[in-house]
Amino acid sequence: MRAANLVTPQLTTLQHDFASALINLNSLDPALASFKGDPDLNRERFGLYRGNLIAIWQQTCVNAYPVLQQLVGAEFFGDLARAYGLNHASQSGNLAEFGAALSSFIATLENCRAYPYLSDVAALEWQVHRSYYLEQRSPATLAQLAGFAPELLGDLQFTLQPSCVLLESPWAVVDIWQAHQGTNTPFPEQLASATYCLIWREHHQTNISAISAASYAALQALNAGQPLGQAFESALAIDPEFALPTELADWFGKQLFSNISHN
Repeated sequence: MRAANLVTPQLTTLQHDFASALINLNSLDPALASFKGDPDLNRERFGLYRGNLIAIWQQTCVNAYPVLQQLVGAEFFGDLARAYGLNHASQSGNLAEFGAALSSFIATLENCRAYPYLSDVAALEWQVHRSYYLEQRSPATLAQLAGFAPELLGDLQFTLQPSCVLLESPWAVVDIWQAHQGTNTPFPEQLASATYCLIWREHHQTNISAISAASYAALQALNAGQPLGQAFESALAIDPEFALPTELADWFGKQLFSNISHN
């Protein structure tokens, strides 16, 4: 026996009108027409519902972008989160995914153009937020690496952890981020400073570090599926003194890789 189909055209229309009214004040009347009772009371109740939705947007963005909130102030940030929610309807029932496009949204705002680094700070914070929820696999170890014959090392492929993220910016985003972690780190004097950022998770803790351009190039190459030898060449093209053994020890210490393979 099949269950009755509870989704009717009338219900679909009601849901559409209700959702539209939440983000568009001009769409309120069609939604209110579907409710029984005092229209003024229904309007007041709907206002409370909309207020709760906006509060959820704001708190969700605060959770993902605490440094950005400190940079612009709580009042401006609240308005920013509200404007973002009105222009970027949530595409998922998972609140942890709300706010993914805030960086690109900030880049379109006239009142943020005097502070062009804000968009990239938001991009960094979103990747930190995202890394926390991404899969963390069992790490590959130096002992596993030592199990390969030396003549094979240049052909080895390294798989980065899903929670490992690489990000570059023309702004000092890592220094800005670190200046807002309560550690008395000073705000950077030079904001226009190219930064290569590594975000990784270790022991349930998300970490951020500025790395060299050469190290970034090598990790980018590995992440693109290139073997270690080619990644090393990419790094040497930037820094002829790039020390691969030292970098490998650091990468394995951070548990950046989930697999080593030879094809």
